[in-house]
Amino acid sequence: MFFIKNFNIVKIDSKGRLIVPFHIRNYLGLKEGTELIVANNGKKELRIFPLLNGSTARINVTASENPVALQKILDIMFKNKIDILMSISKSIDRGKLLEWTAIVDTSNCQNVKEIEGSLRKAKLVKKVEVEFK
Repeated sequence: MFFIKNFNIVKIDSKGRLIVPFHIRNYLGLKEGTELIVANNGKKELRIFPLLNGSTARINVTASENPVALQKILDIMFKNKIDILMSISKSIDRGKLLEWTAIVDTSNCQNVKEIEGSLRKAKLVKKVEVEFK
């Protein structure tokens, strides 16, 4: 392994494990047992997102399946400075209900409790569950 300013070259061991260099673990606050999202962007590149206690949440929203519903949900995330790490949406009852689930970073949000309230007030939203890490 060698280090050049903003990147490192590391090897995968015989069991498929990747060693994250100490200075990166230290910088990101990664400790034994820290969960990570490993995402493939479809271009043979990986992105790794740490799920840190106190700043990561899972948000699950059931809403009317309406072209505006998902946009309203995303607007609420944007206004509250919520960073969406990954999300998925699916139709539950075609033309009637959709489900949107996201893993989010709340570290830039001023009032995390406000998110749930804002989502509940949105007219198209039927159910909201927020689970903090």
